[in-house]
Amino acid sequence: MDLSIITVTHQSIRTIDLCITSVIASTLNCTYEHIIIDNGSTDGTPEFLEKAYLNSIRLIKNSQNLGFSAANNQAVKEAKGRYLLFLNPDMNIQKGYLDNLIEVMDQRPDVGLLGCKLVTPWLAPQPWLFPVKLPSLFSYLVVSLRLRPFYPMHPSKWYFCFSDTSEQEVEAIRGSFMCMRREVMETLGFAFDPRYFLLYEDVDLCKEVQRLGYKILYHPHVTCIDYCSWSMRQYSPPWSYLRMLKGIKIYVSKWYSPLHLLWLSPMFALGFVLRIPRWGIKNSLKALCWKRPYLT
Repeated sequence: MDLSIITVTHQSIRTIDLCITSVIASTLNCTYEHIIIDNGSTDGTPEFLEKAYLNSIRLIKNSQNLGFSAANNQAVKEAKGRYLLFLNPDMNIQKGYLDNLIEVMDQRPDVGLLGCKLVTPWLAPQPWLFPVKLPSLFSYLVVSLRLRPFYPMHPSKWYFCFSDTSEQEVEAIRGSFMCMRREVMETLGFAFDPRYFLLYEDVDLCKEVQRLGYKILYHPHVTCIDYCSWSMRQYSPPWSYLRMLKGIKIYVSKWYSPLHLLWLSPMFALGFVLRIPRWGIKNSLKALCWKRPYLT
């Protein structure tokens, strides 16, 4: 089998239908399977999938939300494809064919990860959807203290002027669409580091892929609409910020030194306080008091 497409759903009833139909329309000649892992949805997502697409997908239902990384790792154990495409449920393949991804990966054995062109629902390319450079310790300080407007070389701005129509090697791609060579997963022993529950697991994976000596390729000949705002709407901004900080702490401990957290942690706490006026005291306290085993 050429391709195993893996999608993790959690309260994804609004977008999963578009995602599946776009996959079906974008696979002409390659052999593929679409594995969907539902992480304890209560909005009717698994029931809808069983009724509408049971013959087109392989559905695995979890009784609770195991997190993005754990669910993907659960799926790869069942996957049979030579390549693994991690596709978020809020992605709609708009242009191009997934068959082309197979051709590119076959021609480029040096590529471990491949990403596509991401656009907004109004079909506009946006810098925040572009590939980015891997973060540095200083960049964390800039983000935490909200100094990004004064730091033009911040990694998130690195590709503001890059050509989104040219195929090119990059440092990191967005986790909403990642085509991985199976050998990468087999070497690592996982698709995503299971310590990450949600957010930052894609950055870590890009770092792992480069450590193994593979390249990361931006492939603009497949275009996807990213409805990320729909999926993330179920989480409050302060809650998402805390999730991101947890991911950053794991990343820093893994790739630098836990000692760096001695000065980064106070900066993260100050960054949270600086954002309270925008979020509101009530929402901020809710996020802090949430039962969150993956944030402590």
